[in-house]
Amino acid sequence: MLNLVYGWLALLTVAVVVVMSAAMGCLLGRKMVLTSLTIFGWLGFTASLAYSGFLSVWDAKPPHFPLVPLVALAAVVLLQRGAVIGRLLADTPRHWPVAMQTFRIGVELAFWGLFVGGGAPSQVTFEGRNVDVLVGLSAPLVAWAIARMNLAPRLVIGWNVLGLAILSNTIFTTLTSLPGPAHLAWQGAPFTAFGDWPFVWIPAFLAPLAIFLHIFSIRQNLAALRRPAG
Repeated sequence: MLNLVYGWLALLTVAVVVVMSAAMGCLLGRKMVLTSLTIFGWLGFTASLAYSGFLSVWDAKPPHFPLVPLVALAAVVLLQRGAVIGRLLADTPRHWPVAMQTFRIGVELAFWGLFVGGGAPSQVTFEGRNVDVLVGLSAPLVAWAIARMNLAPRLVIGWNVLGLAILSNTIFTTLTSLPGPAHLAWQGAPFTAFGDWPFVWIPAFLAPLAIFLHIFSIRQNLAALRRPAG
């Protein structure tokens, strides 16, 4: 069961990178090749850290694991600036970044599968406090409404803000389930899978990607509100 879950998450992550690269390649051309190689390099680097056991030393001082999401979040901040992001904001159809959030269904299925296999506490799944799957389930519907019905930018912004709030709850629940000083008195054993491959790819790439897509979509729709009608 656990081998199936780990294989599923690894394939999901690679599929997300390939789909994202193909979509952005339509807009950026060869520039996206370098971006894709950088992402795959980062995934390889974090996988090697997990395989080495470096991220599983939960009592290290300073702790090792936070380095991964901190670097990834720094990349999200940096990617929000510059000429390339300006071009993407202008040229990307409004429904694309929303549709991309569908991958969160697969992530939540991986969490649930890990829980069923005894590798995760219930609170990090949709049987507990993690309702992030709702964002993934609603994403294709909202994307369809944008593409077919030109859904109002204010409604899309509201969906993204709600998605960020749900993701923040998921991140809080997960981080406080990890071993260490931030651990809360949840039932069950502490959650340690983020120190292993491929689950390290969730804080290293998939969760930061979800944040990036929400911010990107909000900026797109704020720009749409500022454009004159007609």
